[in-house]
Amino acid sequence: MSDLVDAVEVEAQQRFVRWNAELWGELVAGPARELVAGLEAAKTPFQDGRALLESYLRLGAEGIGLGHLFPASAGENFLTLAWRHLIPRLLPSVPPSRRAQALADCWNLGENLQTSPAWLGRIFVRLAPSVSRLERLSELVTSVSEQALGEPARPLRESPRVEWIPLADEDRYFLPGALHFVAPTVVCVHDRARGADAGREAPTVGVWLGDSPIGLGAMGCREAPPASSDRLDLVESLARLDPRATDVLNASANAWRAAVTLETSQFLVGLLPS
Repeated sequence: MSDLVDAVEVEAQQRFVRWNAELWGELVAGPARELVAGLEAAKTPFQDGRALLESYLRLGAEGIGLGHLFPASAGENFLTLAWRHLIPRLLPSVPPSRRAQALADCWNLGENLQTSPAWLGRIFVRLAPSVSRLERLSELVTSVSEQALGEPARPLRESPRVEWIPLADEDRYFLPGALHFVAPTVVCVHDRARGADAGREAPTVGVWLGDSPIGLGAMGCREAPPASSDRLDLVESLARLDPRATDVLNASANAWRAAVTLETSQFLVGLLPS
């Protein structure tokens, strides 16, 4: 595939000012070769495999040139995850007539997430590795859209389910403080001890309070949520539901979810419909 790689690289060097040759080399040496091996194992005709590889490389080059793909050491977004892992592993098992569309769908989703709230992209980064077939990515998109962007079907009522989410898994020094909802099921928690420093934003951690809550990492939030709880009803109900939650620091809620931080814990306590 060297002739194809060279042609795509030369074109990309001419198009993009911020071309990252090292990242391109990593993509070619690892994921692209894995994709080729997978297509060969699937007995893909040469011309069909070459066409798929060319599309993969051209989109990958565009992602690098636009700054949408970046080294693993710099973190991970959906496009980086897809081009490094999902596509090389899963595309060869897609029925041949659907492969080109599956590749395009991955790219389109990644591009859309580039202009979406950062927390939405992180939900896909956390959940996409569990997708066993690339064709099922559309099901994940539908599920996340319904649960994270839309209004959940079940409101929060009496006797909700209590979930303890360890924020130290996202930031080992994080001390949960003030918090606020940025979407019906997504809460942003601010560190109560560390503020903005040397031009950097104060530490924040996001949590998606879906059916199985997951941490979303740093939020980069610049909002100033209330510094103390005004939800005494939540404080009282939580104490009845879980006797461990006796040192409530802050609470926030909407019609579907509630979240509480504690004075002596690095956990976020989530209240979800039972």
